[in-house]
Amino acid sequence: MKPHEYMNEIYSAFRKRDAKKLRKLDESMMREASLAYSKKLFYMAVISYVLSKILSKPRFLEPHYKDRIDAIEKSLETISLCKDEDCPEDKFVAHFQDLEKRIKNIEAEDARFVIDLLSKGKLKVAATLYAQGMSLGTAAEITSVEKHEILSYAGHTMMFDRMKEEMTVQARLKALKALVEG
Repeated sequence: MKPHEYMNEIYSAFRKRDAKKLRKLDESMMREASLAYSKKLFYMAVISYVLSKILSKPRFLEPHYKDRIDAIEKSLETISLCKDEDCPEDKFVAHFQDLEKRIKNIEAEDARFVIDLLSKGKLKVAATLYAQGMSLGTAAEITSVEKHEILSYAGHTMMFDRMKEEMTVQARLKALKALVEG
């Protein structure tokens, strides 16, 4: 799936308030991002994960948060309309920065966690990429998360035990070839 197709799926799932669909998209994009080393897909996986967390918190679905949820949805709509060929990298980044600001706004007045949702999302995705077989250095580079933070998070979870799919080098090359050709 192309990045703008994933973005359309994220927007659709959020609009329908479907947290499970967002988690499935997150997992799919992480697999693809680990094969293609795509920062855009990585960031979209983080967004999908964070949005699923927002939707899974009943307090964020209360009327008090309606304007903020609507603002996130509007920002997602704008990004979903930004097709690869019509949307230069700087415009895409600006749209995502706006979305990030809106996500941070939703938890600003009632922060309940040690780290904000976006930082947690980046850390989780980085650790997952590492657990899936990406080198620690590459996972840190693509996600801008410190190596020691990735190791600490992965070490404090059952992440490596939960990874079902181990990909051989041959399987990775085959998947990469399919991405390049298709």
